[in-house]
Amino acid sequence: MLPNHDIISTARRSLTTTTMNYQGLKINILFPTLLGETEFPGCEALNQDLAAYIRNLEQNERDYSQFSTVNHGWQSSLNFLDSGVPAIQTLKHFINNQIEIFLKEWGKASFSGSTPSTFHYSYKGWAVILRQGGFQYEHVHTKTDLVGVYYVEVPTAPSAAESGNLTLIDPRSGRVASRSIWETAQYTVRPKPGMFLLFPSFLPHRVNQVQAAGERISINLDVSLHPSS
Repeated sequence: MLPNHDIISTARRSLTTTTMNYQGLKINILFPTLLGETEFPGCEALNQDLAAYIRNLEQNERDYSQFSTVNHGWQSSLNFLDSGVPAIQTLKHFINNQIEIFLKEWGKASFSGSTPSTFHYSYKGWAVILRQGGFQYEHVHTKTDLVGVYYVEVPTAPSAAESGNLTLIDPRSGRVASRSIWETAQYTVRPKPGMFLLFPSFLPHRVNQVQAAGERISINLDVSLHPSS
């Protein structure tokens, strides 16, 4: 198991823009916002262990939801992923691999010529339980670079419902001045157990109100990049 604070990444930018040519017209795609999405294969046993551990923490440790955007729910401390519990170590190994993949693609699309040739990253994580009626306000994550979310349990809801969905909002501040009424200003992800997401910390997002009975359990993390000396 590789420690999360000591992994070296070689995610080096190759282009600052994505370019396409159409009959002589060059189109540059500027400032792309990447969303990474994957699933932990055969996640049932892992998620059972994670859910049991998280519920035990809720019963025995402090609720930190008052310091966050969590409403009508519970949140652990920010050292949740520091535990030596086997299920968490397994999840961290999976997360490390996904971060490495994401950084390589993010580097190609977004990093500038001044990007260090190598750097390492660290992350801190916390668990959240939302029950029926729970939600999270729109927010961004400050003083970090990436946001990750792993879904342990998701209540069953009608397919048309927005219950517990994650909504990502267009981060371009100037969009309100020129956006046409038919443009899409948000993108919604319907979570399911075993899904893992990664996206830049500047991307505004919210959790829609959980309308179904049951518990929406997620593990969230902030990923910070550090130049290697």
